Amino acid sequence: MSVLLQICFVIVTIAVVAIAVATIKVMQHFRKASDDFSKLAEDGRQLIDQLKNVAQEAGEIVGGFRDVAPRVRRVLERFESIGERTADLSDAVIHEVEEPIRTVIAVARGVRFGALQLIERLSHRFAGSSSSNGGRNYE
Repeated sequence: MSVLLQICFVIVTIAVVAIAVATIKVMQHFRKASDDFSKLAEDGRQLIDQLKNVAQEAGEIVGGFRDVAPRVRRVLERFESIGERTADLSDAVIHEVEEPIRTVIAVARGVRFGALQLIERLSHRFAGSSSSNGGRNYE
């Protein structure tokens, strides 16, 4: 074998070894990336399972609201009916009481005014004031 051929054989062998080493390193990087993707996939599965549980619980809550909603509506309708009846009753009571109270207030004002006028005239008469009877004394 010639020396040139032996040198080429050594160079080719070194090249194959270099390619093999580079391939092994790339395969290690792929393996690490594959492990990371596997871990990510497992975390994703766990997250999806949790989301399924949350969705199921939310569905149960919504179902509970569907069962309760008609009852709540009936209770609210009853409160509304009671409120309307109370307002109507209050209005009727106010209308029945308002006019007599106004009459009593008017009578009280009239009595007060009349009493003040009576007291004023009596006080002028007994005090001997001549301004209210034209200067004449009837006693």
